[in-house]
Amino acid sequence: MTGIRRFDALLARLMRHRALDAAVLAAAAGTGPAELRAVLDGRAPGGELLRGLGPVLGLHAADLFVLAGQPVPDDLTPVTRNPHWSVDSVVHDTMAMPAGDRRLLLEAIRAQPTVVRQGRGGVDRPHHRYEPGFGAVLLDLAHSRNLTWPGTAKALYAVTGGRTYLAASTVGGIGRGTVEATPELVAGFAGLLGIPARDLAAFGGVRLPDGLPPLHPRAADVAGVVWEARRLTTAQLQEVRLVSRRLAGG
Repeated sequence: MTGIRRFDALLARLMRHRALDAAVLAAAAGTGPAELRAVLDGRAPGGELLRGLGPVLGLHAADLFVLAGQPVPDDLTPVTRNPHWSVDSVVHDTMAMPAGDRRLLLEAIRAQPTVVRQGRGGVDRPHHRYEPGFGAVLLDLAHSRNLTWPGTAKALYAVTGGRTYLAASTVGGIGRGTVEATPELVAGFAGLLGIPARDLAAFGGVRLPDGLPPLHPRAADVAGVVWEARRLTTAQLQEVRLVSRRLAGG
């Protein structure tokens, strides 16, 4: 697991951005002010605190573990480690169907029974190892959604309405820090990850200028599909593909 190791700095940036009071945040997360203050002073956050902060901040707990540079606990990882698992076709179908059918697709995904994990899930490949940096955080957040480099590229293309068209190797370069995480890229990743753009930018210390092109109107639904689908087995994903193809008129 890589990322920005200074979780204190990330959390402090987000608190400043949202004008959050430390005592109020600590109480809402179910911890004491002293524990939160210790984290803001540089102590590594514990797992219980990260899980508690998730719903309070409106973020997935798994994402907070990534942001803290800590391994995502097994129970928060995707279900499958099948290297051929890919939500790409479902994302493509999501972009082709009207809003009412996108809701039906999400309902179909959520209706799939939860499968007990057997150890860790999710993509975990040698080339998914990055040096600490904001680009590594963006890619680790994508990998936590079972997205590979090609899958991330395709999802970015979808949520930005085709403005962000990247090769898979370029996506890898973002993680490695050889491709700059520009404001446009950060906004695109925010749409893909379902994280408010200015929150994600605050984590990376990136200034989002006014007037950035808006995301595709269906970006939020794509982010929801990607997140919900991460808990599907390969067989379940195949069933969902049949539903998405039918809803998209394919």
